[in-house]
Amino acid sequence: MRKGKNFKDDLEFLLQGVSELDIQGEAVPSEILVHGPSAFPIGLTPDGKAFLAGAYYGQGRLIVASHEVYLGCESLSTFMINAVLWLHRKPNGVIGVLPELKEAYSLLNSVGLQCELTGFKENLSVFVCTSYNDAQCKEIQEFVAGGGGLLIGGHAWWWAYCNPGCNVMTDCPGNRILSKMGLSLSDKTVNAGKYTAPQVKQHGISSIQMYNFQDLLQHFAQHVLHGQQLGDYEQQFLKRLGSDCANYLRMQAFDCDMYKSVVALLTDIIKAGFPQVSPTRPVKSAKDHLLLQVGTELFKLCKDTDELLSYLIVDTPKLPTVSNARVWISANTAADAEWISTGLYLSPGMKTNITVPGTITGKGWQVQIGCQTDDLSRADELKRAPVVFVRFPLEKENLQVWNLWGGLIYLIAPPRSTVSEMEVVIQTAVKAPYYKSGETSVSDWVAEICKAPAPWAELEFENLIITLPSDMIRHLDRPHEVAALWDSIMRSVADLAAKPAKFTRKERFVADVQISAGFMHAGYPIMMYSTSAPDLVKPFAAGKSDFWGPFHELGHNQRRSDWEFPPHTTECTCNLWSVYVYEVVLGVNRANAHGAMTADERQSRIKRYIEGGRRLEDWNVWTALETYMQLQEKFGWDAFKKVFAAYHDMKNTPTDNSGKMNLYAETFSKAVRRNLVSFFKAWGWPIQRSTEEKLSSLPEWSDHPLVQYE
Repeated sequence: MRKGKNFKDDLEFLLQGVSELDIQGEAVPSEILVHGPSAFPIGLTPDGKAFLAGAYYGQGRLIVASHEVYLGCESLSTFMINAVLWLHRKPNGVIGVLPELKEAYSLLNSVGLQCELTGFKENLSVFVCTSYNDAQCKEIQEFVAGGGGLLIGGHAWWWAYCNPGCNVMTDCPGNRILSKMGLSLSDKTVNAGKYTAPQVKQHGISSIQMYNFQDLLQHFAQHVLHGQQLGDYEQQFLKRLGSDCANYLRMQAFDCDMYKSVVALLTDIIKAGFPQVSPTRPVKSAKDHLLLQVGTELFKLCKDTDELLSYLIVDTPKLPTVSNARVWISANTAADAEWISTGLYLSPGMKTNITVPGTITGKGWQVQIGCQTDDLSRADELKRAPVVFVRFPLEKENLQVWNLWGGLIYLIAPPRSTVSEMEVVIQTAVKAPYYKSGETSVSDWVAEICKAPAPWAELEFENLIITLPSDMIRHLDRPHEVAALWDSIMRSVADLAAKPAKFTRKERFVADVQISAGFMHAGYPIMMYSTSAPDLVKPFAAGKSDFWGPFHELGHNQRRSDWEFPPHTTECTCNLWSVYVYEVVLGVNRANAHGAMTADERQSRIKRYIEGGRRLEDWNVWTALETYMQLQEKFGWDAFKKVFAAYHDMKNTPTDNSGKMNLYAETFSKAVRRNLVSFFKAWGWPIQRSTEEKLSSLPEWSDHPLVQYE
């Protein structure tokens, strides 16, 4: 294709009779990266994410849909027929449809197109298939290059989820087929919805359609290298360009001249000026967002990292290192992957080699550099780069690893892995302050270990690991007391959840200068701002220490969908653990544990809810917590433990809120041997007649707290 083609005629043909592109439904599509000079987006969200795209390749053409269900979807039928006609350029040729795509086959047959359910074969005019099998990758590429048409549908996000640590751009089957032809499937998703089709104007295409990766990259290069001004359109899509550049670089297509030229151009852009982001020098402009994303990815590819590093990080502290550090690793994972700390750190840009036994290579183990795993790409202001950790799959016994931003070194054990005292050798690294209950002596910690030079430290206890800036533990002289406190807290968390006292996987708290959501957020790890971390390593003092947030997030990690009723209880039931730990471990009454739990606050909430008509849409957060608090104050914490224990053994539970709420009312009633129907109905729960009948033989709780409002 000639440079500068605007694909106006192609879009006019493809969008005949199409005013909107409806991808509503349960299917979750991937975002498509449109990176080839002969590729163009077709279906776009308002922020420029492509879910349908086309391309020319050699003498042929292709159309990509970012979910296979779209190929035979009724709401996209007009477009899909147009697409096949655009691809179908052999008058007597047969359209081959993969046998599992029966809806697409029926759709094309219904308009009289000559179709055949078949696997790939060379004499087809068009091949309609999914992106999940690359067994005939080369043959399909040659088929298109020789003049054939390819209509392919599928996503990559699920593959990325199932293959942690792998490169979706190079290893996902769909991208092995597509990337060479100018299109790739991303691990990022697109929101299902109904989107306006691009409007083809007399002299071109609407502004949303104008986004083109290669064109905008050239404009941005002219801006950075030669001072050319960017227009409003270019400014609008700079963050989009940054994301696309990062994905493009991950293709690692060094055998492609265009790829090598883009890498060289991006390297020149980065060398022209790279933002030195920090909490005191936050990044706000879309341009600097882009540079941070691109610089991070370029450094992963760069052969001469020392030369590029001098442009990326101006001031890197020179920390003392240790050589050939031997770390003994044990793991016994259950259903989830687990980070295993090494107590070692890599400085920004520093490379090292890690040697592991062959018994774990190729089995899903990974090396991770960095513990701050939140992706901040959506943030308007950045106090650090959007992504500051990297993972490397352990495919061989000796592996070189590095990270532009440095970080603590971990091994990630995959689910259902068991190893004992496995030796790992790390060639060069920086020692980090690392305390482990039962192994580290307090005297060694105080005399030496807490002074280790790495800027991040870890404290590992029975069921919890805390990662925080080293400055916060330099004078911690009683780590065993901190361990004892958290051991008690974590056992109580397990106790309320009716689980064994020893967690199958230790929880983690990780501090960061910026996180992706909230003041803290749950997950593995639980993320918090660094400013909140010191409280975790101080003895609790009522009235001076606020542990509600950490307990709240630990509660989030204990929730089960079977007894959760989103969005009502999303920020509610986790607070059961906050109240429980405050009272049982810390000895603090709930009224003093949080300002929202005073008697006056609680009573006023109940009154407002009743006066508002007991509408379930108003039953959430603190108001919803009142329901559980009233149950606890009548029946005690043991009732909750019985209920949670009962759920551990349940299967095939309802998935809708109404069904789940009825099951909860039934389960709680049976646990306390009282009929709680009138109580839950008084709170506005949609209790069904069948539930009332199941509980009719139990004595009724007739004097519950809401009776006074009847």
